Amino acid sequence: AIGGTPLLWSQQHSLCEDEERNYAETLLLTATIVSAGDDDDSNESEVTPEAVVASVKKALGENCDDKQSYFVEMWASAPVPLPLRPSSTGYDMLGNISGEQWDEEAPQLMRQYGIVQQDDILNSQEVAELRQMVDGAIANVEALLAQHRPEINVGEDSFIFKEIASRNLERFDLRMDTIPGAAEYVERCILDNGKVQSLLCQSLGDLDELDFDISVVYSRPGAINQRWHADGSHQKGAKDAGVEELGWKHTLARAYALCLFIPLIDLDHEVGYTQFWPGSHRHRDLVGFGPVAELTKATYDGTCNAGSGVWYDYRLLHRGMFNVSKVVRPVVQVIFKKKWYVEKVNYGEQSILRENI
Repeated sequence: AIGGTPLLWSQQHSLCEDEERNYAETLLLTATIVSAGDDDDSNESEVTPEAVVASVKKALGENCDDKQSYFVEMWASAPVPLPLRPSSTGYDMLGNISGEQWDEEAPQLMRQYGIVQQDDILNSQEVAELRQMVDGAIANVEALLAQHRPEINVGEDSFIFKEIASRNLERFDLRMDTIPGAAEYVERCILDNGKVQSLLCQSLGDLDELDFDISVVYSRPGAINQRWHADGSHQKGAKDAGVEELGWKHTLARAYALCLFIPLIDLDHEVGYTQFWPGSHRHRDLVGFGPVAELTKATYDGTCNAGSGVWYDYRLLHRGMFNVSKVVRPVVQVIFKKKWYVEKVNYGEQSILRENI
């Protein structure tokens, strides 16, 4: 306790290197201030960063002989617990789920971390078929932009229409719901996959209660890093995970939508990828704290081969990364969701088309 106010130290901890201190090995710990009750005389205002650091230094001094071998500082504070990268395994478990363990482990990891990776959803022939459909859709919409919206400098100017929206420099999100054959393709090549069905049923509910939207997020050469964001918000009145260690399991409201990213080319650190903050779906008040994930090395790079996929909870914080290659990075995005949820934020209401043209 500090000034009579208890601190609840989390069992989660992580290891990383402090770049500002010659890459010194650093142990990261998190604690939560236990709110005082109405009849509690403790003073939360006394729990300052300086007071926390002093308390930890004192505890170390009482239990550590070499007092010159460590340094203590506070890296971040937030209104809710900050998820850390597990120190023992990292995020290896998110992408190494064996076939026989998928039905059990994938839904639990999705619940706990808000993200899992699934290999080989599509074969090479199916990827080629989808790529042909996507390339045609991109060529068509860019031609319409040139014809109907010549004042827009595509790649630099921000815009949002019913059909397509810019997502930063040289990054675009093109809806494919009305593209002939797109919905049928999802049903035939993705929804028919047994692992897909298992994850959806256990995370969202019966397939009859779900529908989906399909789009392609494509990043052209020169695309820069996005800001951290969540595609969907926590629903009004829905519970967060709270401060308990297993709050993600017992308290957090169930997901209402899962997003599946399937790249049509192999992703690496040249063409780029999407970066995620596992566990950030647990609290709505983590929005705006994405840079903490970078600082604490709590990020997960969604690199995978063409036809494989990354699943994530629609509330999870993430950001598209740069493209320093010479090729376009097309990633198909399928949002599986409860039928009552309608996407109203990420696209506009006005069409690209102008009637007088």
